[in-house]
Amino acid sequence: MDFEKTYGMGGLMITAATRYCMGRRSYIVCECVDWIISNWNDWPENVKIIIQRDLEYEFDRDAQVPNWKPLGHDCDKREWEKVKALWRKERDG
Repeated sequence: MDFEKTYGMGGLMITAATRYCMGRRSYIVCECVDWIISNWNDWPENVKIIIQRDLEYEFDRDAQVPNWKPLGHDCDKREWEKVKALWRKERDG
């Protein structure tokens, strides 16, 4: 597979799709999370770092402001927790 042709320069379409889905409240969150989990090991480190940074930022914002849901509803946040577990697993082995 030609990574640049499929995902854009530097994996731009991966990060754009992920950013679009953060904060949504629909089926798209589950679809995006499943896509990320299915492809995580095939993506370059720079893409993983961007997703991790962006998602950690949104989790921090979610924790800081009561009644504001930057990750969507609770069911959506639980989906994003699955992505967060990817780098915990990499870190913890």
